[in-house]
Amino acid sequence: MKVWLASLFLCALVVKNSEGGNVLGASDESNCGCQNGGVCVSYKYFSRIHRCSCPKKFQGEHCEIDTSKTCYHGNGHSYRGKANTDTKGRPCLAWNAPAVLQKTYNAHRPDALSLGLGKHNYCRNPDNQRRPWCYVQIGLKQFVQECMVHDCSLSKKPSSAVDQQGFQCGQKALRPRFKIVGGEFTNVENQPWFATIYQKNSGGAPPFFKCGGSLISPCWVASAAHCFIHHPKKENYVVYLGQSKRNSYNPGEMKFEVEQLIFHEDFSEESLGYRNDIALLKIRTSTGQCAQPSRSIQTICLPPRFGDAPVGSDCEITGFGQESHPDYLFPMNLKMSVVKLISHEECKQPHYYGSEINYKVLCAADPEWKTDACHGDSGGPLICNIDGRLTLSGIVSWGEGCAKKNKPGVYTRVSSFLRWIQSHIGEENGLAF
Repeated sequence: MKVWLASLFLCALVVKNSEGGNVLGASDESNCGCQNGGVCVSYKYFSRIHRCSCPKKFQGEHCEIDTSKTCYHGNGHSYRGKANTDTKGRPCLAWNAPAVLQKTYNAHRPDALSLGLGKHNYCRNPDNQRRPWCYVQIGLKQFVQECMVHDCSLSKKPSSAVDQQGFQCGQKALRPRFKIVGGEFTNVENQPWFATIYQKNSGGAPPFFKCGGSLISPCWVASAAHCFIHHPKKENYVVYLGQSKRNSYNPGEMKFEVEQLIFHEDFSEESLGYRNDIALLKIRTSTGQCAQPSRSIQTICLPPRFGDAPVGSDCEITGFGQESHPDYLFPMNLKMSVVKLISHEECKQPHYYGSEINYKVLCAADPEWKTDACHGDSGGPLICNIDGRLTLSGIVSWGEGCAKKNKPGVYTRVSSFLRWIQSHIGEENGLAF
């Protein structure tokens, strides 16, 4: 009790006397490591006790916390604000928490102050990931989680309709036109989620066009597994967003390396078509960035679980694929067309595809058999309107010929793979899973 009273008396003495300006005296800043204009001070009667006197808007043991920062610049390596929850609202662990002290990045590192780590639980990016993060306790383990703090470069702050990185899935800068055999050339702003995937050549030759894909979250592209299964190394591929024309510079385009390439574990090649034909590509720029939203780059919404547009609905297909089956060259310009969903019952008829069709695929075709996806469109999107939102309902998978009568295009049914997608990308996007 005596010790407690003595401590209380000391605090009271400091407050009382500091108001009169008699207790604190300036000292050498090197004793405190003050930042951001903070001044190292000591107590007049307790000269061995030093602390930083921080200017307005700064706080912390070394004035290292900037209370005015509500967003981050670049990848947030220099962010020193007070965001302290992950994107799902879970609280961050303090950098000096016992469990965190066992991790690589913690408040006891020799370079902790320069990295922004300390006796607090505020989000930081000490290892140059794509945005500020923190450790979060989930069950009995601690996980690295991205934080609920937005990019200063984005004009709009996050809302319920816009995710934490400024994307608004399924939104086009141009009006939807349900107007690649057939179809018409289009600007990528009409399909801003379209990803162009190239395979690298050996010997320094330019990469060649391989397949299409769809941006389903800022760091992830969905495509078809059969595009990559024979060359499964991630280093073999490069991804572009915002391309209306292949092999030429497009204003607003972004180039990405593939950080991860994930195939469905049950992918197989059957007698005619494919099974579980889906793949995910995690993308990063050379500077570690994921996709940034613009008129020509946007995410596409995912559909409800086992939810699809009604049979007969108009859906958009997009790609750089061949314009007719005998072609051996791919067009330089992006094409888009419209097909209608066909029921499983119709698609399973003997003169269509019979037993090759299961409920993990969708079938779609032009009623007059004049337009269709073709070779080279593989992995690209089948975009359908579900409850007023454009969604990635299908992924171009296989078909017999191109725009051949009674041989519709077959698409991976995305609504059947939502749990698989979520298990790998670890986040929700668009409509509920």
